[in-house]
Amino acid sequence: MSLIFRFDTFKPMHEMCKGYVNQLIKTTRKKQLAQCLIGADLHVALILVAECKVTSFTGTSGIVIRKTAETFGLITQDTKFPFVPKKCSLFIFQVHCWKITRQGDKLTSRNSGL
Repeated sequence: MSLIFRFDTFKPMHEMCKGYVNQLIKTTRKKQLAQCLIGADLHVALILVAECKVTSFTGTSGIVIRKTAETFGLITQDTKFPFVPKKCSLFIFQVHCWKITRQGDKLTSRNSGL
């Protein structure tokens, strides 16, 4: 029996992720908030690939279901599973009214302590 994952399978976990980020916001001082959000764990976060050296990934959005040292594994709303390289990519995720942009080069294991 094959198990098929769908985007909707991960939506409840994404909601939990939003709760985690909301808790970070409530418990972090304003001066430290930007740094805290930049360092937040992106597992089950909904992200947008704003730029990518593999141009076919640019504009892709999905929930992060796997992180490796060099890639994000996403599940998209149409249940595709792209593995987007972090190197030379730009990612955006939204927290409340803030859009946070992260350079993929700074998210590799060498640079972020993952």
